[in-house]
Amino acid sequence: METLRTICCKLTLDAAALTALRATQVAFNAAASWCAMVAWTHGITNKNTLHDHVYYPIRAQFALGAQLACCARDKAVEAIKAAHQHGEDASCPAFGPTGSIRYDARSYSLRGPEQVSLNTLHGRVRGILVVGSFQRQALVDSTWEIGGAELICRRTTWYLHITQSRPAPAPVATFSTIGCDLGIVNLLTTDDGTVFKGVAVRRIREKRFKHRRRLQHRGTRNAKRRLKKNAHTEQRFQKDVNHCISKALVTKAVAEQKALRLEELTHIRQRTEATVRRSQRRQHSSWAFRQLRMFITYKALHAGIPVILVNPRDTSRRCFQCGYADKANRKNQATFHCQNPACAHTAAADVNAAQNIAFWAEVSQPIASPLRR
Repeated sequence: METLRTICCKLTLDAAALTALRATQVAFNAAASWCAMVAWTHGITNKNTLHDHVYYPIRAQFALGAQLACCARDKAVEAIKAAHQHGEDASCPAFGPTGSIRYDARSYSLRGPEQVSLNTLHGRVRGILVVGSFQRQALVDSTWEIGGAELICRRTTWYLHITQSRPAPAPVATFSTIGCDLGIVNLLTTDDGTVFKGVAVRRIREKRFKHRRRLQHRGTRNAKRRLKKNAHTEQRFQKDVNHCISKALVTKAVAEQKALRLEELTHIRQRTEATVRRSQRRQHSSWAFRQLRMFITYKALHAGIPVILVNPRDTSRRCFQCGYADKANRKNQATFHCQNPACAHTAAADVNAAQNIAFWAEVSQPIASPLRR
């Protein structure tokens, strides 16, 4: 089994290399879109089967080299598989001309920690990687094997996302579990009462929303320029918060030698859409629970901590002490009060839910780790 990580490096290019990469970017994404259309039409989800249909047409129509043609095919197949997971509402995926370029180990190479050679329509071009101490140390670390890369252009800046892999560490011997309840008011609560509050996230989101609304209402050129400048600021803040929470949680699990139990919240928005009030829809749709779970999972994998997914059914309604489950047990967001006369247990609602996840909840999947065999 292997564990993966991605190293993001800013890339500087000269004028000739920039022109070649922009032309390659357009051709690569057009080829990937065409591959996706062929796969969607014929119902193909296997890259080897799709290869026989698209390889030579890609080479002839889009002038891509052999390796870039295979990378475009792989990108299309992955998008098709992701689209099929959405069920009947899915549509054929397509990629814009500014989409990313996929590189495998043969179509790019690192020349030390600061230079990279990239394959394009017009041969190889070289770029300079702008790396900090963390990136430099990660790229020269011989315990990690360099894999493929993704070239991304954000506005006018290019970034190379380099993947690395190494054998997963041996699992840590765990003697019990930490139940983790995910939420919007409290982003994460553990069964021992540790709470990571979401007050700062809600305040920043509300502030950014009102600012965007004012600028959109104004509609001037300067307002549009300001909107473009502030794009993704909120996402970067949320990402940093989730990184901090996941790091603290995994550190706690390692220190206590405990496994982590999380709720399986996939498709939770669709399941709860009818019960969410209109005033809470924006807050509910911006809930980044999947990103937080992903950060917890890969950090736990690096530390050898098992992550177990459990069924979230009735975890907020069930009493941890007696097991009595009723909707009336939770009268508001903050407080849990068991309606069983023989129990009458009272606790913080999120702590009670985390305790249920740790001890009562039914396991949905035995382990949730991005492992590769």
